[in-house]
Amino acid sequence: MAIGRSCPTYQQFSQLYPGCVGLQRALCDYYAVIVQLCIKVIEVSRRTTITQTLSSIFIPFESEFKSFLDKLDQIAKDIQLQISLASKQAHEEAKKLLEHESQDNAAFRQLALKFHKESRREHAKAHQWRIDKTKREAAKLKTSIRNNLSTINYVKPWKQAMQQRVPSTAEWLQQEPLFRQWKDGPDTAIFWCSGTMGVGKTVLMSNVVAQLHTSRKTNDIISYYFCRADDAASLLARSILGSLARQILDSQIEHAKDDSLRGLYEDSRDINTADVVNFLLSHLEVDKKYYLVLDGLDECDSSEVQKVARSVAQLCDKRVRDFKILFAGRPELKKLLFRVIKPKYKISVTERKVESDMDHYIATILGRCLEEEQLKLGDPKIIMKISKALRDGSNGMFLWTRLFIEELCAQRSDNDILKALKHLPRGLSEIFDRKLHRVLDRMAAKEAIKTLQFCGVVKRSLTVREYQEALSLLPGQRSLDRGQFPNDMYRVISDCCGLAFVDEEDNTVHYIHYSVKQYLFTMNSALSAEFDIAGVNRHLGFLCMTYLNFTDFKHQLTKVKEGSNIPIKPLQFGTLPICRSSSLTSRIAVKLLSHRRQLQHLSARELERKAQELLSDLESSRLELEIQKRDFQFFDYAWNYWVDHMKDLDSNTETMIWRLFCRCVEDNDILIYRPWESKQQDHGERSDLPRIVQWLLAHEHYALLLYHARHQSYILTENIKREILRNVTIQNRYRFTELIIQQTDTSNKTLDHGLLYASREGCNNSVASLLRAAANVNARVCDRTAVQAAAEKGHLEVVERLLAAEAD
Repeated sequence: MAIGRSCPTYQQFSQLYPGCVGLQRALCDYYAVIVQLCIKVIEVSRRTTITQTLSSIFIPFESEFKSFLDKLDQIAKDIQLQISLASKQAHEEAKKLLEHESQDNAAFRQLALKFHKESRREHAKAHQWRIDKTKREAAKLKTSIRNNLSTINYVKPWKQAMQQRVPSTAEWLQQEPLFRQWKDGPDTAIFWCSGTMGVGKTVLMSNVVAQLHTSRKTNDIISYYFCRADDAASLLARSILGSLARQILDSQIEHAKDDSLRGLYEDSRDINTADVVNFLLSHLEVDKKYYLVLDGLDECDSSEVQKVARSVAQLCDKRVRDFKILFAGRPELKKLLFRVIKPKYKISVTERKVESDMDHYIATILGRCLEEEQLKLGDPKIIMKISKALRDGSNGMFLWTRLFIEELCAQRSDNDILKALKHLPRGLSEIFDRKLHRVLDRMAAKEAIKTLQFCGVVKRSLTVREYQEALSLLPGQRSLDRGQFPNDMYRVISDCCGLAFVDEEDNTVHYIHYSVKQYLFTMNSALSAEFDIAGVNRHLGFLCMTYLNFTDFKHQLTKVKEGSNIPIKPLQFGTLPICRSSSLTSRIAVKLLSHRRQLQHLSARELERKAQELLSDLESSRLELEIQKRDFQFFDYAWNYWVDHMKDLDSNTETMIWRLFCRCVEDNDILIYRPWESKQQDHGERSDLPRIVQWLLAHEHYALLLYHARHQSYILTENIKREILRNVTIQNRYRFTELIIQQTDTSNKTLDHGLLYASREGCNNSVASLLRAAANVNARVCDRTAVQAAAEKGHLEVVERLLAAEAD
């Protein structure tokens, strides 16, 4: 009790006389004895009941604690003495202070004022730092929300389309009464603008977007999406709808704060196509009018188009007012796009509607070619014949007109030009044929053909320098041979004779129009054997794997520290137990600390292995920097997309490719990215399925399933086989079903499940295969028979086949 009363008093004296060293030392001694006393008390309190009883008998309280109490009494006397001394010293100092106060008062006040100002400045600066930090954190969250919805660059394709527009053209649609009714009416409505290939639909839509922005009212929200045939990611329904959602909600995201912002972030994480639609619906505002413009859905797979159509139908069903959607595409898209919902307004891009635009377009392009001396004439009067021939032969196709003008510019004399005018190409295919024959006569014909091949199958557009490396690669090559690089890649692109071009903004190579790909790969071009899309895709994947298997990446790529002679192998980058950099060591420690609960029971070896997993991203970034420094341009593409090119690989196709694919899947001596091993966690990830199975099912990767069937069949349990049969889409169902049937250990019950799922999806070929494999036609799965599932979905042919197999 006495100690409890004296401690606060002594503490006050400590603060009263902070400069008295003797007093501070005595107080420290006093507190030290108190700490020792507390330790002793805790020690006594932790004794067992029996021990405490015995201690109280044989070692009384006074005996155990007397030494501490004696010390406290002695130190307390010393403290009182020091307090008395400090009091006298303080009194003397106060007298001296009074003597000097009158002299220093003015100066002191000036200093105090200066100090006050500086303190206010520092406080304001610290306050601003806090504000800036909050803003940075908010900006980071906003960026994450936008990226959660979509990372597609939706602006670039629109800009590219606008750059192709000739001033004063592509404006006729906005003068149409139907368009005005769609734009200004209060009800939700879909507008369908159709036109054949090359009539300028994309340029027309790009100008619609521009004019919507120009005439935009306060409550108007405008979004748009132009599909890019050479960007596989942009052709997915998830990308399309995510990008539209990002644009529509951009203002809300920008103005969100605190809990609202964090809520948007949480709700936007790891969402699929259906989640995007629900997320969008939950944030649409009543007082807003929404415009959505979509162009180029023709380039998407039919399954992706159907997903977009269903999502649009859901949006229109929930939003009955002020929701305006404009689709543009070829006539054949209509049947696929409008199965669920019908457009209220329709218009076709015809030759008559674009007649005025075509005249202006021809005059402008010809004038530009003459000014830039691309078109050279001996007799200037020929220009009139050229203009008339273009008007008569264009049939409203701006692409045909542009390409034929390029052909005329390539002629060497007036007679050659007149001859070309007498033999006008009939449609785009004939123009492409002429260009392709010219390609074959060029110096860099071999490289140009390869460029045109790869341009049709790449998963993202390649840069000029990436093409330079890719064109030098050969199957089975062991290291990068820079001596094989084409010296002038721009000459190679030029020798594509206008079928490809270089985007000056990001230096990537593209077809001049998506119709070039359709011509080369599907329309029996002059080199149809060279443009087998499956073969070219497989070949590029083979080159990616060959590239990643180079000895360049197996040799010593970097040093532990700059200037060090101690090499590190690239595969060691992800498996170093401890890094030597102090800053990096701190980052490692923080990572390990955040996982301390999971790691505390691990052995030293297990701890090292776990540390390798946690820190692999830090080391892989060092590898990426080293690869960039060494100028391996094609590495990023090969690393990220090799597995996508191998999606449909069959083990019977080419033994060499299959063997390398198997090594890439299973061997650690190849520096390769396996996306199913990614450390990024998905909220939708299932714990009952191996990650590799989840990945191959999500991407319907036939080659990966085939690999496991051939080499790791133990992974394909009956439950996993049923999961695959339940979820695979109609496009791949037959192949996946056949492969599972071929597994000798596949049970009859699994075949029964497969029959139900195939019947439900209307896959007649799969149904036939399963019946041949002895699936029970009358088996009940999920309280349904196969014939019931087919009948409910309206698959008449499947029902007939099942009935023929004696289904009840």
